[in-house]
Amino acid sequence: MRRRRRLRSRFRAYYFGHTQSALRFQGVLFVLDVLIIGFFIGSQFIREQSWFWMVDLAIAIFVALDLLARLFAFGTVRRWLKYPNTWVDLVVLATLAFPTVLYNWGFLRILRLWTLVHSERFWNVLARGKWDDTYVEDLARAIVTMAVFVFIAAGLTQALYLGDHPKLNNFLDAIYFVVTSLTTTGYGDITIDTASGRVFSIALMITGISLFFNIAQKAFAPHQKIQRCVRCGLDRHGLNANYCCNCGAELTAPLRGRARIARRTAGKGG
Repeated sequence: MRRRRRLRSRFRAYYFGHTQSALRFQGVLFVLDVLIIGFFIGSQFIREQSWFWMVDLAIAIFVALDLLARLFAFGTVRRWLKYPNTWVDLVVLATLAFPTVLYNWGFLRILRLWTLVHSERFWNVLARGKWDDTYVEDLARAIVTMAVFVFIAAGLTQALYLGDHPKLNNFLDAIYFVVTSLTTTGYGDITIDTASGRVFSIALMITGISLFFNIAQKAFAPHQKIQRCVRCGLDRHGLNANYCCNCGAELTAPLRGRARIARRTAGKGG
């Protein structure tokens, strides 16, 4: 039992710690995540290659081992399931483990990109936490959210409406349809004339406008200091603000980067 606790502590330190060895381990996972995401994005176009299924199998093994290692580090299934990236990885693993059944739903693997950019590990490792809680993080998350939405919407178009229009024959056609709908360009060369297709197109246009507006807001709005007020919870203030613009409370200096995450991790169970 004592040996198991010691091993769990070591796993937890590697996954959530801030020592040099932990950061090196997290850096390796980060690189592997980026490579896997690149493969997922390109998988729609290279699926017919002879080596494709071997890479798919290797990624499935890696994702399964990573899930089990994190489960062991957390110690309980409940704590493990509290994190969105656990659910995303379970979906990814399902599409990898049952490719013949979930062939048309493999696009859901791109959700791993969203969880990567929204994870503390990404910003902790990237440039040694230089952009953690900054304008760069806000803008990057908005852009990635948009890119992931385009990819997922194209996947849904392919899975649900492939063949409903003579020019809707592959994933590239689906991306073209989604982008023209999101931008409200509406060339009209590819349309889905069923009732569900029209509802889907309306949802695309409304969501697209919202996401574009969110990116524009992050890109062109005045840079703000990201610091949570302990009294009212507002986390956006003027760059030189010393007091909260909402409630007037003094803004105490926050813990940054690794130190902030270290305290948060310690509070979750040490």
